[in-house]
Amino acid sequence: MPSCFMISMNKFKLPPISTLSGSTIINFFRVLAQGHIDPGYYFKIVLTIFVILIATPFHWWESFVFRRKIKKTKFTTPPVFILGHWRSGTTLLHNTLCIDPSAGYVTTYQSVFPNNLASKWLFKTFMKINMPEKRPTDNIRLDIDAPQEDEFAFSNMQPNAYYNFFYFPDRYRTFYDRAVHHKNLSGEEIKRWFKSYDVLLKKALLNSNGRRLIIKNPVNTARIKHMLKMYPDAKFVYIYRNPVTVILSTRRFFKELFPTLILRKTENSSIDTMIYDIYPRLLDDYLEQKALIPKENLLEIRYEDFEQNPSLIIKRIYSELLQEDFTEVEEYYKAYFESINGYVKNKYEVEKATIDEIKNRTARFMALYGYDIPEEIIIK
Repeated sequence: MPSCFMISMNKFKLPPISTLSGSTIINFFRVLAQGHIDPGYYFKIVLTIFVILIATPFHWWESFVFRRKIKKTKFTTPPVFILGHWRSGTTLLHNTLCIDPSAGYVTTYQSVFPNNLASKWLFKTFMKINMPEKRPTDNIRLDIDAPQEDEFAFSNMQPNAYYNFFYFPDRYRTFYDRAVHHKNLSGEEIKRWFKSYDVLLKKALLNSNGRRLIIKNPVNTARIKHMLKMYPDAKFVYIYRNPVTVILSTRRFFKELFPTLILRKTENSSIDTMIYDIYPRLLDDYLEQKALIPKENLLEIRYEDFEQNPSLIIKRIYSELLQEDFTEVEEYYKAYFESINGYVKNKYEVEKATIDEIKNRTARFMALYGYDIPEEIIIK
């Protein structure tokens, strides 16, 4: 997620500008038309429009610079899609795989300003002013050129992207249905959806000078069929984690994130309801669609195994999924694993009633993947 905006309000002072500031003016108003804006956010809207208007001439330049390049760009190596619910280890796996010098990816900058890559020399400065050193929820280091997921970038290009629910949380189900299942979209809207996503990924490959694209986006966990329609030879890595930890971490993450993004007030209880609803939807969509992937193009890994022995898991990805020689890039990974060796996980003190509710709501997934209450959970 675009990290320059994911800042704890207790530690960082943010300008009241939306992440939609990287949007085109037409897309911006299309997104706003999908929800109700509370009066308290009108000033934020005005400032965001001001930024977009400044950026608009650069959008025209962007189109001129990239039009021919995008038409010529082909995925000579199948892209790799990292799948998994939020807080399942997708970010760690993404950052790790992008250590490979041949990796291409969406950068943190592109995730906010996907329409301003040709003018990044200017708009990077805007981002750097407000970027903290680490993400507030998990202490992962941030960098404007580091790998980042792409759904916020997609929101700035396309009104039917799922992360538009961050602006209007009360409409999360509608955004999920549109962004994942293309429900109630016209044929023209669906066509634009696929074109926008393909342009986003091709620009990412050009921007990062990569050979193989490594894409991490939890929403893609539920839209495998769309990815295969565009990229039939794509590779997929699905990472899963203890549902109790995932739910607790997602709650903390979203509750810190929402105040910086919303355009309509929402209660914490509503966020809980949303998480409990979307978790099974996302995983059920994955379980239903994963059979569409050729067996040799899908690898499922357990987060706890990756955490325990990352080198072994990465070797499996290279040998079983990519079918490449890991020894050629092993030195890059060795240095990276040493750099993250001191990472400390979050611990949780949770009421027993909350744990019981999470267990009840995720029981079939706990059973499916063989999980129980994790050791890092302290029950009060």
